[in-house]
Amino acid sequence: MQAPGERIPHPLIDFRLYRLSFGLALLAVVVAMFSLEGTPDAIEAAASPGFEDERAAIAARQVLRLAPDRRPGSPGDDAVADLVAERFAEVAAGAVSEQLFEAEFEGEELELRNVLLTLPGDTASTVVVFAPRDSARGSGAASSAAATGALIELAEALGNRERRKAFLLASTTGSEAGAAGARALVSGLPERESIEAVIAITQPGAAERSPPFVVSSSTSETSGPVQLERTAEQAISAQAEEDSSDPSAFGQLARLAIPSGLGPQAPLIAEGFDAVAISAAGERPLEESEDGLDQLSGETLDAFGRAVESTVFAVDESTEPLVHGPGTHLELSGNLVPGWTIALLALGLILPAVVVAVDACARAARGRMDLGPSVAWAAARSVPFVGALLALYGLAIVGAVPRPAFPFDPGLHEFGTRAAISLAVVVLVGIASAALLRRRGVTAAVAPAAAAPAIGLVAAVACLLIWLANPYLALLLVPAAHAWLLAAAGEPTASRGALAVAATGVAAAPAVAALATISGALDLGAGAPWTFALMVADGQIGLGVTVPACFVGGALLGAIALCLSSGRVASGEADRIRGSAARPSSHR
Repeated sequence: MQAPGERIPHPLIDFRLYRLSFGLALLAVVVAMFSLEGTPDAIEAAASPGFEDERAAIAARQVLRLAPDRRPGSPGDDAVADLVAERFAEVAAGAVSEQLFEAEFEGEELELRNVLLTLPGDTASTVVVFAPRDSARGSGAASSAAATGALIELAEALGNRERRKAFLLASTTGSEAGAAGARALVSGLPERESIEAVIAITQPGAAERSPPFVVSSSTSETSGPVQLERTAEQAISAQAEEDSSDPSAFGQLARLAIPSGLGPQAPLIAEGFDAVAISAAGERPLEESEDGLDQLSGETLDAFGRAVESTVFAVDESTEPLVHGPGTHLELSGNLVPGWTIALLALGLILPAVVVAVDACARAARGRMDLGPSVAWAAARSVPFVGALLALYGLAIVGAVPRPAFPFDPGLHEFGTRAAISLAVVVLVGIASAALLRRRGVTAAVAPAAAAPAIGLVAAVACLLIWLANPYLALLLVPAAHAWLLAAAGEPTASRGALAVAATGVAAAPAVAALATISGALDLGAGAPWTFALMVADGQIGLGVTVPACFVGGALLGAIALCLSSGRVASGEADRIRGSAARPSSHR
């Protein structure tokens, strides 16, 4: 048995085994190189679109006059639904129907309805085009009203032309209730497998244009449909003279690691549909000050209305099925890297930390170093993070922290007094948990002798659990799985402590950079911590990720504590441990 404060000597770590364990990572790189797929070309539209922007603008203004307040389920929402049904009924080739469903918005259970127009085609394939008509804040002039006007004009254009494929046009509601209308639309179709493409019209009349103009983010690790994206981007380039910039490889990885897609296409992509949204104002919903009648641009509505029509016509005229690409992928230098190869690489990079931690723990156990208490001590370092997580869930249960269905509009849940108090409570609970831990004597100064490999075991197992839930997030946490090695080698010194702090910062940097990338893409600003907290509270970032992440964070802090601690191992005891570690096991 060892006295408190003892430290594991370097020989317990088999760095030769550690290096050999990277073989799987090398294999994963080779496999990825031979698994690349080419990016499919956009579909060329044979017909010249004839979108009438004046009629679309008139329809948008009619929506605004009829119902300036169109909160989901409100009388204004129903009035616009009736208006759309009347306009759909004027399309002689189609059949009008309604779809009733229930959804929760701001704690209230609502009876909602989608209005559908079905246009028959010559093939079994169906193309779905829809536009949200509700507006949870403001008039929604440049967003939902303009989208409704564009949808009505598109229905007229499609009804007056020959179609190869069947079309389902829909005016949906509940867009701010977790895209409830879009979810209900596709889930209520009798033959979901016949849906070839889903195109959402969102924010087509914004005065200030901002990318991305083709939105294909998801609420899961599923990637957007490549060929449909390319087709829509080509249409926007031709009709709106706006070019789309491809996100960086790290930006794509960040969106897979922390799925945070906004817009009605996001849950549909997660369910496996080839879906995109076409928007003149990017992914995040417009602010109320940017979505009034004065900000409704006829020029933008014309350009993006024609782009939608061009995309729809191109899909209709295509004789080949759309190419989605791998279900999950990264686009890199004109190639698609399948998601399974990325997951394999993440596993290959985590396993060396697992192997060397297990081996070190086994050596410690053979040296009779109280491995059980060491693992308990290492796991206890996560208590402050677990306490903060439980506080967040507790505040959500009592209603102090809202739990809006994802995807939600961050603008409806801005950072204010309520948010500041809630986050302060979470932080204080974390600090109080850390203080309680210290009072109970769980400190580096009295750490068990096998604390360092125990920390490595906790970190590695936690990263493996995260890999099972989301391998792309696990890839970002790979450095955190290896950071404990600094605490296992050598005796604590001021320089090594500083190095440990720096290494821990480096280990956390990829995950922090991913959060910053998403915050920038969604323009969250100072409200980013609150938005991410809501994503945890409503389950978008689930327990399969948050709980293991608490143990990863605890392991990182534990490694720093060990490096800064003044604990020493007596020379005679160090020699005994070295001898035990060096002796081969009789069971090997």
